[in-house]
Amino acid sequence: MTILTKPPIIGALLALFIVGWVIGGPANAIEAEIMRSMAEIRSASPSLTAMAGGVTALGSAYVTLGVASLASLWLLLHRAPARALMLALIVLTERLLVDGLKEWIGRARPDFGVNWLPHSMAFPSGHSANSMTAFLATALILAPPEKRGPWATGAVVLAVVVGLSRIYLGVHWPSDVVGGWTLGLLAVSSALALGRRSGALRFEPQHQIVGGHRPAGGEDEAA
Repeated sequence: MTILTKPPIIGALLALFIVGWVIGGPANAIEAEIMRSMAEIRSASPSLTAMAGGVTALGSAYVTLGVASLASLWLLLHRAPARALMLALIVLTERLLVDGLKEWIGRARPDFGVNWLPHSMAFPSGHSANSMTAFLATALILAPPEKRGPWATGAVVLAVVVGLSRIYLGVHWPSDVVGGWTLGLLAVSSALALGRRSGALRFEPQHQIVGGHRPAGGEDEAA
């Protein structure tokens, strides 16, 4: 996942976030049509809607903060305080940033056949941003080197599914969700860059730390 720290990738993510902010939302006819279609599908498929409600809960504060907290505690117990602190800070900072951006941008949520809408503003999607940040940062910072790729892939897939559930449930415009994903990726890429520069993401393989043996050679670096 070192590709996330490359300037062209960071620039592309930032550009995508800005585009979603500027051209998305209530004034976008394509997004309005998508939300009308979702409302029709929800009315015809109550079982699918119930399933989407369960999926969307994976992006809630209870789950995302719970995952990050448990991972940070595990790292502390296994003598990796720098990584534990970095994981906690990036997750908490991203959440504060999402809340601030919502209020500053002030985009209204879609209202197409939804019985209840959250009181917060729409852009960017908090569930999408928070799940991308918490799951991906946990995977990259916690996983041992040989498992980091699969864990990161699983984290991204899970965050994507959570975001899609927000569109299906009618509580976010598609651009809100894309904005959330990109913000989460930007948060993680910033953490990776900072961690590499500070040395916090250079560490010995987990099995050697747990076993109390340190390698004689170089250290492993988060990918």
